[in-house]
Amino acid sequence: MPVVLVSNNSELLRHLGSPGFRRLELEPKVAASGEEAWGMFEKLRPPLAILDAEMAGISGSELTTKIKAAAPTTRVVLVVGKRLSGDQMRRIGSCGCDEVLVAPMSADELYDVVAIELGLPRRGAERYRLELIAGGALLDATVTNLSIDGARVISRVPLTEGAAVAVRITLEDDTGPVDIPARIVWAQQAAAKTVAGAAFGELDDKARRVLARLTQWEIVHETQRTRVVLKGDFTEATRFDDLAPEMVGRVDFDMAQVTYMNSLGVRAWCEFLRAAPIQGYEFHACSVPFVLQASMVADVVGRGTVTSFFAPYHCESCDHQEERLLQSAALLAAGLEAPAFSCSKCEGQLTFDDLPERYFAFLQPGP
Repeated sequence: MPVVLVSNNSELLRHLGSPGFRRLELEPKVAASGEEAWGMFEKLRPPLAILDAEMAGISGSELTTKIKAAAPTTRVVLVVGKRLSGDQMRRIGSCGCDEVLVAPMSADELYDVVAIELGLPRRGAERYRLELIAGGALLDATVTNLSIDGARVISRVPLTEGAAVAVRITLEDDTGPVDIPARIVWAQQAAAKTVAGAAFGELDDKARRVLARLTQWEIVHETQRTRVVLKGDFTEATRFDDLAPEMVGRVDFDMAQVTYMNSLGVRAWCEFLRAAPIQGYEFHACSVPFVLQASMVADVVGRGTVTSFFAPYHCESCDHQEERLLQSAALLAAGLEAPAFSCSKCEGQLTFDDLPERYFAFLQPGP
C-alpha cells in the first residue's frame, strides 16, 4: 500500500477519498504545513508527495528542493493556482518537481498523475489472461501481441502451419472466458519451443466486442459523462463505427495508449469526430503519436480541448529517453516553455526533445 504525503488541501483529499481511487490502494498522510510535511517526510520517506505550491511555513517549492536533495527517487507533484504568472510557473518548475497540476483539477487528472508517478496501472489498463487451446485442451503456451486480427504465440508444444487453435481471453471482471477460433499461419521452431502467428477467422459479435475493448477502446459510462480509453494503432484497418453509438453526453477521451497513427487512421478518426453525436469532449493524457498528428492536423482534436499530454525528454548525461505528462494549463501559463525534469535513471537534467513551436502547435490558436 503506497504511502502518499499530501497537503491539507480539500480538493486533493476529496479526490483521493473517492471510490475511483480505491484501486490504487493508497495510504494518504496529511500535513497541515510545510514544516509538518518535512517532518513526516523524514519519518516516512514516501514514494510520492503531492504538495500545494503555497503552503504555510515552508513553501511547496522549497520543500520540493529539500525532498529531492534528501531522496531523489521520491516523486513530487506540486499543485498551483491558475492565478500564477508565467514567471511564477517557471520558478516552480525549476524547483525539481516531477509534475505540476493546476487547480481546480478533475479526479481523472489527479488519478492519471498519481498512477503514472507511482508506476501503477491507469484506468483503462485492462487486466486479462490469454491462453491457447487446441483440441479442447489448454496448451503450455504464452500468447502476446493481441490485436483485432490475431496474436503471437510461444508454445512449448509443437505447432505447425495450418493448425486449428483458439485464443482464450479471460477478463478480470469475471464475465467468463471467450474462446476465439484461430489458425496458425506461420510457425518457427526455436530450441524447445515454437514461435507462431495465430490469425483469427470470422468474429462473432461477442468476440469482436471483447477484442475491441482490449485492443482498440474501452468505454465507461459515468454520470453525465462518458469516458473512452483509446488503444493501439489508428490505421486503414481501424473502424470507429461501433464506437459512435456509445457517445452519450460529454466525453472524456483518454489517449495515452494510442501507439501509432498513419494518414488513413487520422482520416478515419477525424471523420468519426465530425459525425459522432458528441455534446462536448476533452482529451486527457495524449500520447506522443497523437500529439504529433494533432499539431499537424487541427481536426484531430476537432472542437475538443487537450487537458494533458505526454512529451518526449532526453538526458544527455546517460542518453536515457522518457516521456513526461504535461498539463496544458500549466504549460500555457508558462508561455509554452517546456518544464525541466530530473532523469529517472541518473538524476541528471532532462531536456525537451523536440521543437516547442512544432510539438506544442496544437495548443496555439489557428490563423
